[in-house]
Amino acid sequence: MKIRQLKTVEEVVAAIGRARLQEITGRRSQNITNWLSDGRFPPTTHLICQIELAHLHCRAPGSLWGQMEPRKAARVSA
Repeated sequence: MKIRQLKTVEEVVAAIGRARLQEITGRRSQNITNWLSDGRFPPTTHLICQIELAHLHCRAPGSLWGQMEPRKAARVSA
């Protein structure tokens, strides 16, 4: 199965669904509205959202939760 790459908070909310996000994070609908406005999720929701996305065969960059992304380094051949 192909993993769908999500790039925005809007895409993540659409994939998981507002009701399910409320259920898994314990947050209210207004919180989700705020996340959409901010373009960012709170860092404390990163792991639970990533687990839910994995069940849906989706991925999203940690930067949507304020996480640092690893830099792509050039590989040196020996």
